[in-house]
Amino acid sequence: MKGQELWRQYQHHTRDITEHGRKLGFAGAAICWFFRDSSFTFPPAILWALALFVGYFVLDLLHGFVGAIQIKSFTEEQEGRMWAETRSLNGEIEVPRSLVRPAFSLFLAKVAFLLAGFVAVAIEIVIRIRSHG
Repeated sequence: MKGQELWRQYQHHTRDITEHGRKLGFAGAAICWFFRDSSFTFPPAILWALALFVGYFVLDLLHGFVGAIQIKSFTEEQEGRMWAETRSLNGEIEVPRSLVRPAFSLFLAKVAFLLAGFVAVAIEIVIRIRSHG
């Protein structure tokens, strides 16, 4: 399999995870509202879950923002160099792996925050089951 095809598959998977993750993030935050009491307060595990879901969305925005800024800056720099050397913008640009590391780290962090949010909800459910059992 060629590298281009592998990168297309990678982009497909990360795009799917992001798309479904956003839906799950909203669903997780909505689930948290069922745990509030009559005075509109939340148990500690649910407060953690809400904070983690908000963190997920912040990291989701940062993931796209950092990735876009890095690619834009790198591409403009490379195009400027290419234009100075060849008076053309048509050519191959080699992309160092280090370019995608910050955005990929944010991708991993946002998935971790989403999963941790659901773990916090599960902890609250277990606490409630044990207290009623």
